[in-house]
Amino acid sequence: MGSVKPEAYRLGECAFYNITVKVTPDVLIPRPDSERVVDVALEYLRRGGRPYRVLDLCTGSGCIGLAIQANSDAVVTFGDISLPALEVAKSNGCKDVRVLDALNPPPAELRGEFDVLVCNPPYVSPDDTALDKSVTDWEPHIALFGGCDGLEFYRALLPAWIDALKPGGLFAVEVGYNQAETVARMMRDAGLEGVAVRKDYGGHDRVVSGFYN
Repeated sequence: MGSVKPEAYRLGECAFYNITVKVTPDVLIPRPDSERVVDVALEYLRRGGRPYRVLDLCTGSGCIGLAIQANSDAVVTFGDISLPALEVAKSNGCKDVRVLDALNPPPAELRGEFDVLVCNPPYVSPDDTALDKSVTDWEPHIALFGGCDGLEFYRALLPAWIDALKPGGLFAVEVGYNQAETVARMMRDAGLEGVAVRKDYGGHDRVVSGFYN
């Protein structure tokens, strides 16, 4: 490796939203961009009215779900295909941790179970020259690369994982800096309503969300 080991991995932890999470090279380093997914989820959850259930799919360290949990009364389920990542999530105090493959439809027992589904899937394309070398050198490729065009996971998520939501539920995903328009169209084609795009702190379109009605 030609780059310096990222500070978060050297320290073994990273600040995210208003919490601190443990991280290892088995999970992505949480970044401020992903905090906007938390914001979108919390705006929905703070409407109140019932005990909410949230699914954090492609959870990695669990940072998104943990931040939602720390700032609401929601009960969060954490899912990932990577067993090492799930071990990190457990070390962060995630309780309901499950092996879930976002590239395949949800298991029958999860259909119609959640009020909110949040997901930060792998969305980098292999030819993305904007990616910092320290990211490709150190962070897990299973959590970074989303097929030849970066959109493989969105094609799998939509419409299959909408089935995990209750009627009126929120579906919110993080996207790459140039993917929001395409993913928004995928959501509308899958039947989601009220599709909206939220910018990150750098002004890039970063979160796409919609409602299942």
